[in-house]
Amino acid sequence: MSKILSQEEIDALLSGEGLGADVGAEAAPEAGGGEEDQKEKLVSLYDFKHPNRVSKDQLRTIQTIHESFARGFATHLSTRLRSLVDIDLTSVDQLTYSEFIMSMADPSAVYIFNIKELEGDAILEISPQLVLYIIDRSFGGEGGVIQEAREITIIEQNVMKKIVDNGLEQLVRSWQNITPLTLELKDFETNPQLIQISPPGETAIMISFEVKIQDFSSLLNLCFPYFVLEDVMPKLSAQHQIAHNQKKRSHHDETIVRHKLRRADIPVAVNLGDTQLSLREILGLEDGDIIKLDNRLDQLLELKIGDMSKFRAKPGVYRSHKAVQVVSEIKQGAIKDE
Repeated sequence: MSKILSQEEIDALLSGEGLGADVGAEAAPEAGGGEEDQKEKLVSLYDFKHPNRVSKDQLRTIQTIHESFARGFATHLSTRLRSLVDIDLTSVDQLTYSEFIMSMADPSAVYIFNIKELEGDAILEISPQLVLYIIDRSFGGEGGVIQEAREITIIEQNVMKKIVDNGLEQLVRSWQNITPLTLELKDFETNPQLIQISPPGETAIMISFEVKIQDFSSLLNLCFPYFVLEDVMPKLSAQHQIAHNQKKRSHHDETIVRHKLRRADIPVAVNLGDTQLSLREILGLEDGDIIKLDNRLDQLLELKIGDMSKFRAKPGVYRSHKAVQVVSEIKQGAIKDE
C-alpha cells in the first residue's frame, strides 16, 4: 500500500527541504560547483519567433552581392535622372515575413517579381515619395520633395516599369557569380496587406538601401523569403566562394594558356634527304644543277616540329605550292601531355 504524504511533507518537498534536496546538497560539494558553472556558460537564449536560419557568413555574402546591385542601379538612375545618385546598403536582416509586411507604409509601391530557377517570388519595395521624385525628374521637373505619400497611378506605374526592369537586370548581374537567375516582374501592389508570397511566420531576408539624390533621401527594400533562397544558401558560404573562385581562376588560367599556345610560332621542317658533296663539287655548283639525294621516291619523309621528329609525310604539290601530306605519327618522338 502506497504512503500518502501529509500536507507538511508536500510543503517541505516544494520548498526544497525534502529528501531530494538533501541528496542534492550532498552531491554539490563533491562536484565543486565547476560543472554547474560550465553548464551555465553553455546556455544561450533562443527566440523561436526569430530563428537565425541564415549564418553571419551567408549574410556577409548577401551583403556583398547587393552592394554590387546598389552600384549598378545607382549608375542607371544617374543616367536616367541626369543627376548624381548614390545608393548605400544600410542593413541585411532576417525577420519574419509578417514583420516585413508590417514595416511597409500604406500606400506603398511594391513590385513582386518571380525567380524562375528558384520557383518563388520576392519583393522590391520603393517608397511612393521616391517613385514620384523619379517620375518628376524623368519628365524634366526639378524633383521637388513630396511630403505626403499617395497611390501611384497607372501611367506612373508604366513609367516606373522600365526603371524597375533595369533594377532587376542589375540584380541578375549581381547574382551571376553565385547562380544564374531569371527575374520577371509579376505584379504591382500599393496595399502591403494584400501581398501573400510567403507564410506569415516564415523567415525572410530583408536588404535595405538608402537612395540619395541631391538633397532628397529615401528608402528602397528587397525581401526574399527564406524558402526561396534555401537551395542556393550553401553557395553563399565563404568556403564555397573560395572553392568557386579557385576553380574559376584555374579555368581562366587554362584559357589564357591555350590562347597563347595557339598563337605561338613553332618551326616546322621536312628533311627531303641527305647526300655528301666534296668542297670542289659544292664550289662548282651552277644554276640548274641537280643534286641526287639518298632517299627513294616512295620513301616517307621525316617532319620535325622544333627539334623533335613528330610525323612521317610524303612530298607533293598543293595549289601550285610545294607541300607534304602527313601520313603517320612517330610514336617515339611524340610530345606527351602533362
